[in-house]
Amino acid sequence: MSPQCQRCVKRQIQCSFVEDGPERLSSPSGNIMVFDRWTTKSLDNPPPPSSDPDQPRQGSTPSASPQSGVVTGGDALQRGGKRFDILDLELIQHYSTRTYMTMSSRLSSHAVWRDTVFAEALCHDFLLHGVLATSALHKATMQPKTSDVYAEYSKVALAHQNAALAGYIPAVSKPSQENGIALFCVSLLLAIWAFASKRLPEGLNSVKLEFGQGEVSPGVTLPLHSPTADFIEIIMILRGIYAVFRETDSWLQGDIEELLRYPRDADLPPHSADVVEAFEVLAKALEDPELVPLLDYEGSKTTKGLLLEQLGRLHSISRCRSVVEWDGHIFTWFTMAPLPFINCLKQGNPVALALFAHWAAMFQCMDHHWWATGWAYSLVADVSSLLEPVWARYLDWPRRQVGLVFQETGCFEGRR
Repeated sequence: MSPQCQRCVKRQIQCSFVEDGPERLSSPSGNIMVFDRWTTKSLDNPPPPSSDPDQPRQGSTPSASPQSGVVTGGDALQRGGKRFDILDLELIQHYSTRTYMTMSSRLSSHAVWRDTVFAEALCHDFLLHGVLATSALHKATMQPKTSDVYAEYSKVALAHQNAALAGYIPAVSKPSQENGIALFCVSLLLAIWAFASKRLPEGLNSVKLEFGQGEVSPGVTLPLHSPTADFIEIIMILRGIYAVFRETDSWLQGDIEELLRYPRDADLPPHSADVVEAFEVLAKALEDPELVPLLDYEGSKTTKGLLLEQLGRLHSISRCRSVVEWDGHIFTWFTMAPLPFINCLKQGNPVALALFAHWAAMFQCMDHHWWATGWAYSLVADVSSLLEPVWARYLDWPRRQVGLVFQETGCFEGRR
């Protein structure tokens, strides 16, 4: 008789395990369950746990396959003829446990990003690639920028971005009830990629005109590739989100509506005294004869009214910076802004730039998001360098907010 296990000895029954071959155990229904010996052995000697879930596993350095364009890892799990890419599974796990919580500060939206968006991604490949791209980009930012791991995850993110755009660009021109939610979600992800990378994703130029149908815009006269010029390009992505929202509004029903919520007036506290004073000082710039010539040319009164209107909108919307749950509401100042104001920024209108600097300083409330970190400082510093020293008193508040110091040389120099 073969040796019996302690459980069988205790119950005084014949042991169903045999010494050789596959181990068999009778189930309560009388069926025979077969276990390979590696199963028992692996349970007795489990592999050591990873010391850091955010670090790539040994032997599975992320890479992108140049032949197929499909992101692959060094390892793959194969069961029943199916092949699962280990890196993609890693990115899904990271998104489902970490990244989804970083998309918004509002707790009630976290489940939407984790469950609703991902469920929609399983029905639309371009959104699934967008989710994986965001997860890879998030993992990249958690590594030192000089490291090989950062470079590899960035390559993976780019590969998934390209795959997402390949499906998104043709679909965005034909929105429908079937793809409306997926298009809306990818539009939000596009903005996050642009903010995190400080530039627009490659391949998006062909779709920008679709976002701005019927809009005539002058060229950007700001310094090429300056933070402000780059940011204006991202503004157009945000405006594109609004355009997609208009096209898909009637189909954004159910749980996804949580991403469309706006704060009530009662949800936002009044501004502190220093912010109120900053707005009052900025409003005086429109009347300062040293800064603004006499408004005696055609269209000037319209421009002045436009700038005052946007000043009032910023005064109202920026109250959200005091409430973490609603910090993302700060973007609506741009998504809802009229195109003539965006054009004023593109043309370097000094009042518009000073107003933009105030918004940028308030945008610092988003610095705790990995994809928005550093923008506030860069933008205020850039606007400070674009405007003449005579504008110093009108930029005092935003400079103090981000830690800039005015130098005696007449230039603004950043100090952390």
